[in-house]
Amino acid sequence: MAPDGFRTPVALRGRYVELVPLTPAHRDELHRAARDPEIGRFLRDPPGTSSATVEALIALVLGHQRDGSALAFATRKLPDGPVIGMTRYLNIDRPNRNVEVGGTWIDSAYWRTPVNTESKFLLLRHAFEDEEVRRVQLQTDLRNVRSQRAIERLGAVREAALRENVLLRDGYFRTSVIYSILASEWPAVRGRLSAALERPWTEPSPGSGDRR
Repeated sequence: MAPDGFRTPVALRGRYVELVPLTPAHRDELHRAARDPEIGRFLRDPPGTSSATVEALIALVLGHQRDGSALAFATRKLPDGPVIGMTRYLNIDRPNRNVEVGGTWIDSAYWRTPVNTESKFLLLRHAFEDEEVRRVQLQTDLRNVRSQRAIERLGAVREAALRENVLLRDGYFRTSVIYSILASEWPAVRGRLSAALERPWTEPSPGSGDRR
């Protein structure tokens, strides 16, 4: 990884989604995407369900991007669709060629669709093939079994559970489950993800993610 790795905003385009550099102008679309309160249940930095909380999250993330510790994206549905979520690289460790993929959330209408799989594929491919990282970390809440299964389907290896290491905004001390993928494992992971993205799926109906 170069000393300036993960500093320049970049767009990553796939078949179903494009990850575009996050800007404050995405606030209204992200507010609509975050209407289901279940989205932020397990997140360290949840989007909330109001325009103000989404705006505050964007400001927080872009602050981390300015100091070089993160690189943030809005997730746009293709072709020419709305912004339906956020994701980012974080905990960027340039000397050790390590990075974390996280802070990810999408409109719950797109859960169990190729959106999350392709987003992870694009981020992992850029990290391993363009930025030449050695290790990518992912983590999730111990209670979030759905997320753990999704990470495991990527081919990531479970490393540890950090007990009660994160205080969430609701006062709960989260235990974080840590996973990783190494550069030597990326070819197999890439093949698995490419095969998964070839499977047919049904477009969700409008409003199907609103569980309030």
